[in-house]
Amino acid sequence: MKTVILYRSKHHGNTLKVVQALADHFEDIDLIDIEKLGKHEIPDLSSYHLIGLASGIYYGECDRDLKRIAQEALRPGDKCFGIMTYGGADKWHGRDLDGICRMRQADLLTSFGCPGFDTWGPFKIVGGVQKGHPDDEDIQRAIDFYQKLLDDYGAILEDDWKKRTRQRAWEAAHPAGGVVQLVKNTVNSVKRRRAGKSTSEQRPSAQDASPEDVPAGPGDEA
Repeated sequence: MKTVILYRSKHHGNTLKVVQALADHFEDIDLIDIEKLGKHEIPDLSSYHLIGLASGIYYGECDRDLKRIAQEALRPGDKCFGIMTYGGADKWHGRDLDGICRMRQADLLTSFGCPGFDTWGPFKIVGGVQKGHPDDEDIQRAIDFYQKLLDDYGAILEDDWKKRTRQRAWEAAHPAGGVVQLVKNTVNSVKRRRAGKSTSEQRPSAQDASPEDVPAGPGDEA
């Protein structure tokens, strides 16, 4: 199963340390450092079964550039997971990633978080917090997290990816709106046929019409 992790690791390289450990341990993981992307470059993620979104946490939120790229790169049906490093309290900081996935009709399956050395903002005054993190224990937890993700979802994700690939290929071959537009066209066609049938049923025939409804012929009295 192919996985790509989009990451942004600023300051102390905490997030990079985690994702690099995953890529070293699992051979089918590719890494994309979004900082190295061109100004308007959006990576093509269509060949990956699973997409990771990794970032440090800054005042309770993931990196803005990561979120911007995710908003452009994710497509309906994509399966994602989050990786976060933070210097503050152990919280679930994936709300913004979950919101982006929902907006793009993608699925955020789960998230992993661990402490990271942080001198951001007020932490700089005290010389930083979470020194030495991520440590070996944090890295092992990240590896266990990803292995469980594979164990729980691997076969399902591969089958789902095949279905989405076929669907996208069909939509590419039928660009007039895809499946949704096809359904709309079918519904409208049925409505038109029903409307036409209803009109024909309401129109009286010559046999059923009253004398007043039938036009007078040459030999009829006016």
